[in-house]
Amino acid sequence: MDAIVAEGLRKRYRKTVALDGLSFTFPAGRVSGFLGPNGAGKTTTFRSLLGLTKPDAGSMEVLGMSVRDRLPEIVKRLGAIVEEPGLVKGLSGRDNLVVAARTLGRGHERIDDLLEFSGLGSEGGRRIDGYSKGMRQRLALAASLLGDPELLILDEPLDGLDPAGQAQIKDSLRELANQGKTVIVSSHNLSDVEAMADHVVVINKGRLLAAGDLAPLLGSFRSGYTVEIDEPETAAAVLTEAGIAAVVEGNLLAVSTDDGAAIARALAAAEMFPRQLARRSGRLEELFLSLTEGDR
Repeated sequence: MDAIVAEGLRKRYRKTVALDGLSFTFPAGRVSGFLGPNGAGKTTTFRSLLGLTKPDAGSMEVLGMSVRDRLPEIVKRLGAIVEEPGLVKGLSGRDNLVVAARTLGRGHERIDDLLEFSGLGSEGGRRIDGYSKGMRQRLALAASLLGDPELLILDEPLDGLDPAGQAQIKDSLRELANQGKTVIVSSHNLSDVEAMADHVVVINKGRLLAAGDLAPLLGSFRSGYTVEIDEPETAAAVLTEAGIAAVVEGNLLAVSTDDGAAIARALAAAEMFPRQLARRSGRLEELFLSLTEGDR
């Protein structure tokens, strides 16, 4: 079952195309990473899913309901951190959660547990204008969980946290997925996403670049080399003729062999010389760079 289904989303802001026929799904009950460089369209997508902006075209379903037709019902069943958390600086952390619970109409009984969950149990009585950025981020996460949502949409939830705090929140988000909740995380820290997500959607320029379970995506990318070279199509043909599997990925070559010297020899024989010959380690960061560099 999919928690979110988007089809053909389009959104233009004057001269900027934010979403360009974007379609994707996020599976239910799992942690998914939503990835893309700055300006890729991630925030516009989140704002569209939350009803904060209206796409020019396309359709969206969240938890089996149309965003266009049933947004009030959807909002009651999700929690979100998008852009700057809306916190009242003159209040304590606990009082911020009390205000949020009153606005939501529920969740008062969860405040103490959520302060502990977010690592703020001993800091709940402090005014948040004395909180660090990481502490405010923890409080925003606690606020997003007040209504015990089925779906969490989190934009940079680890921003400002120290390594210990990051590890705690990553474990907590995985535990939420183990409880059957759906967690969608957008982050520029790809190692964090790799550590907690088992599904990813990668976009750029408002278009889908890749989507799927993380392990198979990295598995197809794990061994071999990335080659940066002029005329990559010609180079791929040269390598294929030499019995070395190679495919063009944007402006780069993905070569499926562990023998870097063989790549260099085959290309040199055709008087082709790479600008870069880099080993692929099968990490999410390499997959992301390969996809986005080829989509400039």
